[in-house]
Order: sequence, then C-alpha cells, then structure tokens
Amino acid sequence: QGRGRLPLFLNSYKSLYLENKRYSYMKLRNGSLKDYVPDHYPLGYMLVAYGREKYGDDFWKNVTHDAASFHPLFYPMQHAVKKYSNVSFDQFVQNAFSFYNQQWTGQTIPGLQFLDSTQTNNVVDEKYPYAAADGSVIMLQDGFRDNPGFVVREADGSIKKIATQSICTDDYFSYNNGKIVYASFKPDPRWGNREFGEIRVVDVPSGRERKFVPAVSDHGIRPKFFAPDISHDGQQIVVIENSSAQRSFIHLIRISGELIRSFENSADHTYSYPKFSADDKSIYVCDRNAKGEMSILKGSVDGGSLIQIMPYSNRIVGFPVVDGDTLFFSCSNNGFDESWAYINSQQKTYRVASAATGLYQASMSNDKLIGSVFTADGYRLASLSPAWQPITSGDTLKDLYVFKPFQRADNSLLQNVSERDLKASKYSKASGLFNFHSWNPYFSDPDYSFILYGQNVLNTFQSQLYYTYNRDEHFHRVGYTGIYGGWYVQPFADVNQTWSRSRVLNADSSLDWNETKVAAGLQLPLNFTGGKMYRRLHPSVSYNFVATQWQGIAKELLQNSSFSYLQTRITYSQYIQQAIQHIYPRFGQSFSIQYRTGSTAHQLLLNGYLYFPGVVKTHNIVINVAYQQRDTSGKYFFDNNFPFSRGYTAVDYPRLWKAGANYHFHLFYPDWGFANLVYFLRVRANLFYDFTEAKSLRTGNHFDFRSTGGEIFFDSKWWNQQFISFGIRYSRLLNEDVKGMSADQWEFIVPITL
Repeated sequence: QGRGRLPLFLNSYKSLYLENKRYSYMKLRNGSLKDYVPDHYPLGYMLVAYGREKYGDDFWKNVTHDAASFHPLFYPMQHAVKKYSNVSFDQFVQNAFSFYNQQWTGQTIPGLQFLDSTQTNNVVDEKYPYAAADGSVIMLQDGFRDNPGFVVREADGSIKKIATQSICTDDYFSYNNGKIVYASFKPDPRWGNREFGEIRVVDVPSGRERKFVPAVSDHGIRPKFFAPDISHDGQQIVVIENSSAQRSFIHLIRISGELIRSFENSADHTYSYPKFSADDKSIYVCDRNAKGEMSILKGSVDGGSLIQIMPYSNRIVGFPVVDGDTLFFSCSNNGFDESWAYINSQQKTYRVASAATGLYQASMSNDKLIGSVFTADGYRLASLSPAWQPITSGDTLKDLYVFKPFQRADNSLLQNVSERDLKASKYSKASGLFNFHSWNPYFSDPDYSFILYGQNVLNTFQSQLYYTYNRDEHFHRVGYTGIYGGWYVQPFADVNQTWSRSRVLNADSSLDWNETKVAAGLQLPLNFTGGKMYRRLHPSVSYNFVATQWQGIAKELLQNSSFSYLQTRITYSQYIQQAIQHIYPRFGQSFSIQYRTGSTAHQLLLNGYLYFPGVVKTHNIVINVAYQQRDTSGKYFFDNNFPFSRGYTAVDYPRLWKAGANYHFHLFYPDWGFANLVYFLRVRANLFYDFTEAKSLRTGNHFDFRSTGGEIFFDSKWWNQQFISFGIRYSRLLNEDVKGMSADQWEFIVPITL
C-alpha cells in the first residue's frame, strides 16, 4: 500500500495548513518543544514526491549525487536542488507546499464541535475515547508537559486522572465496565533486541493496577502481546500475539491468567484490535491478508471458525468500539480516515462521519458521535452528528496528491527478479571486526570525552576509540576499548595513554608524569525496565596494569615504575517517563560505586543524583551527593573523578564530601534559527548551590568549598540534524580565602548533550 496512500501519514501537514499555521523550513526540519511539528518522515516524503512529480525520475538521483559529493562544499544539498530545478531551495520548498495546499483547499467538515480548548505552548493528545453510559468519557491523555495517563472526562467537562500508563511501545488501550486493559513493554534483562509484553488491568474507580503474563506460548519464548480487550463482565481478556516466527494468534484468557483457547491465523495473515461483543459471546477482530487487504472477522468465544462481516478490500481498518448491536471502527476512504459502523442485526456497513484530518475511535453518546480528531494541536476530543450512509464493498485506498511514485511499472520491479539458489556458508564473527561508523562527544563531570564507535556486522563486538579531558586534573587521555557481547557476561579490554598528570609535592613544586594502562575485565549490563520505571544496573570488574613515566623534575628524582590494581564499579539508575518539555525526569535516582585497590594505592568513590519535580511541571530539582576517600601513602594517585563544587579548581584530599542542589527551569522556547546552521529549541536556566568539605588526615583540618550561582543552557540543533546543549555558568565562591582565585568565576559549559 505504501505510506503515500495512507491519510494518517499526511494528515499532519494538512492539519497545519487548514489551521493556518505557517512554520519556517527550519522549524519544520528541527521540530518544536511548544508546537506540534511533524517529524522528518512526512516532510521528506512530500518534498521528494513533489520533486519527482515536477522534475522527473532523475531529479533526486542527480541532486543526491552532487550533495553526497559535497559539490559545492557549503550547502551542497541546497545548491544541487537549485541546479536541477532552476529555483532556490527556499522557493522549491514553498512551491512544494503550494502544490499540496491547493489540493487541501476547502477541506473543512461542518458540524465538528471540539469539547476541550487548546493550551498555549503545549500540545495535548486525547486518544482512544470510550463513551460511558453516564455521559463521561474514558480516554488516554498525553502532552508535552505530562506523561501519558488514563483520565475520565465527566459530563460537565471536568477531567480527573485515573492512573499513569506504564511504559509501552503502543499506547492503545481498551475499556469495559470500569476496567482498563492494555499491553505494556518489558525488555529482556540482558539482550537488547529481545522484548516481551505484559498485560495490565486498571480498576477505574480506585486507579489500582495489576499485571499478569499468561503462559500462552508453546515455543519456549515469552510472547509479545498487542491490543488486549477485556470482557464486559471483567472475567476474560482477548489479546493478539505476533510471534517471532511471523505467526499471528488470538488468545482468550481468564482474568486469573489461565489460557482458555487460541485461534491461529492463516499464513501471511495478521490479526489486530480484537473486541468482545456486547454479550461477551463473540469476538470481532481486524485481519490483514498477504496482499495487504483488510477485513473484520467475527467468531464465537466457544471456538469454531471466524467469518467475514466485511469482504477483504484494499483499505485500512482499526480502532473498533462495540456499542450494543453496533461495531464502530475507523476506515480509510478516498483520502480520509472516517468513522464507519457495522450493525449486526442488519448485517450492513455504514459510513457514519468524516473529518478533514481524520476521525478515530468514535462511538455514540447522547445521540452524538464522539471521537478523536487529528489536529495541529494534537488529537482532540470532538462530537458531531452521525450520517449513516450505506456502504457498498470495494477498495477505499487511493493514490494521494502525486502520481509518478505509484506507477505500476516501477512498483512491479521485484516481481520480475528471477529466483536463484545461493550457497549458504558460516559467517565469520571477525569479518569487519572494527567497522567504525559513528562519533559521539560525551560528558560526565569531570570527564569530557570524544568517542569513535565501531562494531562488527553481527553486533557481537564493539570498539571505542576515545579522547578524554579531565577538568579536575587537566590531563589528556587517548585509548581504545573492545567489548565482546556474544556471551551473557561481556569480557572487555582497554588500553590507553595519559599525558600531564600531576600532584602537588609542596608549596613550590609538583610531580608530573605520564602513564600507560592496560585493563581486562567483565561487565554485565542489565535492563530491568518495566511498569512506570526505567531501570538499569551495570556491574563491572577489571584487572589493571599501569606503567608510569615521570616528567620534568620528577624524572631526575624518581624511577619509572609499574603496578597493578583491581577496579570494581556498579552503576544503577531508575526514573519515570519524561515528557517532551521536562528537562529531567520528575522522579528518579542514579548511583555509582567505584572502588580501586592494589598494593600501591586504593580509592573509593560514591556518587548519586536524585531527581524531583519543581514548582511547575517543566521544572526540576536535582540533588547531587558524593563521597570519596583514598589512601595517604603517596605512592600513587588514582584519577580524581569527584564532582567538585563548581567554580573551584578541584583538589584531591584523602576525604571529600559533596552536596549540591540545583533548580532547573525553562525560560522560553525560541523556535528560531538562521542559515540552516543552528536552531534554538529552548533556553533554560539552573540555580545551584554546592558544598564540598575536604579533610586532611595528616593534620585533621577541614576545608570548606562553597559556591552558588546560575547557569544558562541553550538546547539547539546544528545543521538541521545534531542536538547540542551548551551554556554559560557564573559561580560565586563563598570561600574567598582560596589562594589565587577570584570570588567571581565565569565558565563556558561545553556541549553536554551530543
């Protein structure tokens, strides 16, 4: 069928046009934290389809050839478009949107009444509405400021939250008689590309949620569940399983978790959106065949075959809702996603209502149809009068807006490829072992790193070439890490060279040295995400060999030496879901424990961050606590990774304590950029207070390092592609007796999110 035939895929830009929202190309390309902006996918499709429609099949081949060759060096894409279209890139984009806008002119549907108003600088989705008998509506509400949650909209318009939705890959849910049911996401603790489903049931009056994972699979693999529905009496659940073998099942399960029976679909067919009938004796389910044609089937819960209540046709159907003898559902029809209905007693299908930008999951309430309408401000709850127009069978999908991408001569290319028998051979895991493909600056105070990533084709071996600068000690480090991920516990090895390490010897001199380190160890990255929380645990242990090379005056006084030590490290983090405008999660914790010990030296570092909500939903309170202790033998000093009070030059005492408080808040959302170079999404600030206490074991003296100040951060996108956060920090040192330092400190904060 293709995206270009699906109304929902292109409703996004139609909604912007119909609601008179004209955004710059940079805003369309980079998005927004305050307005709804479609992602790059529909934007790219529309520009590419228009270019091919207007300038022929070779247009994009020529453009991408020049652009990928960086011909010319600056703005190669824009220059290539101008070269082959004879108009500037800006004019090309304007012409493309004019082409589509002309086809959308006049597409307004009278009689549509939105039930809730929009919000300034916020996008709110009201999805999957279920009309209750008392006039209330149960739905999922999500927004730029709020995590997804189930709410009830009372007949008087007031909205009451029921419960927060657990982490999902598909936020669809079903409702019947005071019970909400949906499928949540559960990853395998160790293997990142394996995930499962859990069925969750929410009691609407109390908001209490429970989960269960019924044993419905006979192939030894935990199942992936989709789109469950709960019976009206609350005793049974029907759910779809799509197996890794590309088979589709309907499972009928008791609320206790016991499997009643299963329906396996035919090969190359896929079930979706099962629903209980009003009397709980039958099941409706959408079905797609190998050609992409869809139908709705009906069968008895007691078993037997499923029969068609609609013939298979080229269309998209989904989001069914049972209302007595009537099954409402959404159906794509001639460029629109509409509300249709099947009446059992008549065995007839009707076209009930339509909206210019799509009407989804509609049902009757007080003689009005209530559904979710796609708009430029999010999915909005609306009511309208039903039409009840009889429908005849036939295809309802059509080519939208352009014609050349749908030429059958091109689309039948794969059908003309001859079949061949190719010899199978074992693939070597060492093939393309390093295969460097990406780079990533990384910040973890006090270390600033630049990492080059690579991995073999089978994704069992990962390589990292890295450079690190440490702001506490001002040293530079270059190294390589290799990790083998084919086992449950991952072995890794690291080799690096460090330059310009130093320690104060006395008031007049210091010791300077370089060092070479080789390490080998084991790590176990675990992912315990589930329910409302993302959770990760990462223990590791390594054996390390270090060789020191003294520099400067130390070279005359000391001999180069080597030693070994054992390093144990554990990191753990847990946090709730994060809405688009949230700077940090509104609740979460992150902890790390690192202990390094050997015959020469030892060091213990504890570090933790606590995340809490601020006064406003988009504000965050972040607390940092840390403790470090080391030996005083002076034979060797491990890296100082202690998060010292901001503004000070870090010192490495045998005992260090840290407590810091931060209040992060947004200032404004500029949605502005220039020259396709940089685009500013948000400007935010942070007020902080840091307190570090250092203790000398030799003298017993305590030293305080207190600072307060503010930070301004700019969340931006560069080259319409790369997200970068950078900022400026002012620190007021509250201990003015620190030698050689002014009380007022200004710093440029290097990119912290790259």
